[in-house]
Amino acid sequence: MFVCIKLVFDIGCRQPHRMPCTRKLEKMAQSHHIPDGQLGPKLLASIAINVVILTAQLIGGMLAGSIALIADALHNLTDVAALCMSYGALRVSRRPASPRYTFAFQRAEVLAAVLNATSLIAVSAFVSVEALRRLSSPEPVAGGLVMAFAAFGMVANAAAAWLLRGHGSNLNIRSAVLHLVSDSVASFGVLIAGALIHWFGWFVVDPIVSLLLAAWMIKESVGLLRTAANILMQGVPDGVELALVESAIREHPLVEDVHDLHVWAMTSSNIVLSAHVVLPCELGEPERLETVKQLKSMLHDRFEVEHATMETETTGVCTGMSCDKE
Repeated sequence: MFVCIKLVFDIGCRQPHRMPCTRKLEKMAQSHHIPDGQLGPKLLASIAINVVILTAQLIGGMLAGSIALIADALHNLTDVAALCMSYGALRVSRRPASPRYTFAFQRAEVLAAVLNATSLIAVSAFVSVEALRRLSSPEPVAGGLVMAFAAFGMVANAAAAWLLRGHGSNLNIRSAVLHLVSDSVASFGVLIAGALIHWFGWFVVDPIVSLLLAAWMIKESVGLLRTAANILMQGVPDGVELALVESAIREHPLVEDVHDLHVWAMTSSNIVLSAHVVLPCELGEPERLETVKQLKSMLHDRFEVEHATMETETTGVCTGMSCDKE
């Protein structure tokens, strides 16, 4: 369980642009970063592990008569789907840009995260309905079998999640790891339920644990959906304050004003910015270009802005459709 707790902590701190993580923790996360070139084979290995878990727990759940174990198996089914979509999104996102898709397919990871989280919510709803039915009429469960298969699932899922450590800044991979970690934690809960059933005959524990796991899965999935929705709606990325960005631009000695400022994210790790910057009218073209270069460098260093488009203007002159609205 220590592995699962550590992975959950790492995922939280590696969410893109989350300011609450301390500098020390950020450096630790960076020191454990793994090149994306190793990600494909690790995803395939995780898929294979989860197919084995799914098969074993489905058989075990039917033999033991445990809805909690079957729910854990169904959760693993979504793990397999999540990992397959993550692998597909990884391949698609590496395709080069085209005349139609000028930013290439970077947001494939965001779409995959939405599908993963949605599938997890659907499975949680199914588990909740079945658990409520059994709560009113508990059925006999073979606690020993539940313990054995749950322990296997917990260890195997933790191993699969550990394979993907170091890639938490990618929303797509973070969603897949969330599936794995949540299922490992779920298996631990099922293991405890199996022990209570085996030694005390508390059959009602099986549906109770199922409901708790379903609620936890829904909570985590909703958080992931909110992050993905913010990206798709081109909201300001979490941890980035627009006022601070504007203030940082204004700190440059040659900047007289800044307006039409927009900050959004193409992906979980690619922040984009556009702005109109007012410079002194006596500046020549070389000085303007140098000022923009300095601003872009500052934005990259302080706010991790990967792509900045800055239009320079002189006092009283504003170009573009947005200027008519000001």
